[in-house]
Amino acid sequence: MKSIRVLQHLKQYERGIDTTKRAIPTTTGFLRPDRPFSGRLITFNDGKFDYENSLSYEEAGDRTDVAWIRPFLSTGTRQPVPRTKGSVRGHDYDVRLNRALGFESAGEMKFGALLKADRNVVNIEDQPKSVRFWRPSALTPTEHTIDYRATFANGLRVGFPVKHTMDDEFPIVLKDVEYMRVQCSDFADDFVVVTEREVTPEIVDNAEAIAFAFAARNERDCRQVLEFMQRTEGPVDMFQIVESFDDPQCAWVALLNLIYDGLVEHLDPSQTFEDAPFVSLIAN
Repeated sequence: MKSIRVLQHLKQYERGIDTTKRAIPTTTGFLRPDRPFSGRLITFNDGKFDYENSLSYEEAGDRTDVAWIRPFLSTGTRQPVPRTKGSVRGHDYDVRLNRALGFESAGEMKFGALLKADRNVVNIEDQPKSVRFWRPSALTPTEHTIDYRATFANGLRVGFPVKHTMDDEFPIVLKDVEYMRVQCSDFADDFVVVTEREVTPEIVDNAEAIAFAFAARNERDCRQVLEFMQRTEGPVDMFQIVESFDDPQCAWVALLNLIYDGLVEHLDPSQTFEDAPFVSLIAN
């Protein structure tokens, strides 16, 4: 952990920021999300909950027809078993769906972050119902539970098995995906095997930051940062942007939300925001 802090300090120093010269804060700063960080505020009318519309704190106000609804359980047909030695298992949370997402490996957890950070993904199903397909010369069908099925804004549904290339089952999964594409169109429009080659540490780091920022979103901050970007020409350093505001952390969250919205472009998405911090406004 100490080495990470030292590396962060060196990177900040290269950008002209020396945190050791700053005065020790005398107050605590807080993010200011418009909505609950988990769960939703929804209306209760005529004995029914309106799950589709999530209210902000301002919209809820002192209304008596508003209730907080806790996150829903995972819809997975197979839930992660208690963690064992050498494994990564558990549940993540997607604030957009207000639902837990189960994962049974580090690769699944990381890829889930990528799906959460993609505004084009409108639904994520972890461990959906198994698909049945026939292998050549087989006497019985094979059943396989896909790790994720994602539905995109254009209606496309894609099944994603997540496997490490060094996994003994990886070659088998590659072949099975070809059979699924031909035989299981009722389950998904396409099937794509995801490996550590696509889910790189840099991409995951950015995705996790964006997913967290979306949960802590504040629309007023987003508008202010967008107006600042509109007055700026050409690529600009993300850290220079946020340091221009009284609450840099709130500005940082807003900036990541603008990237999520597709209004601001990170110019080198293969690198982390910290290592390649230049962004630019996307012309509409």
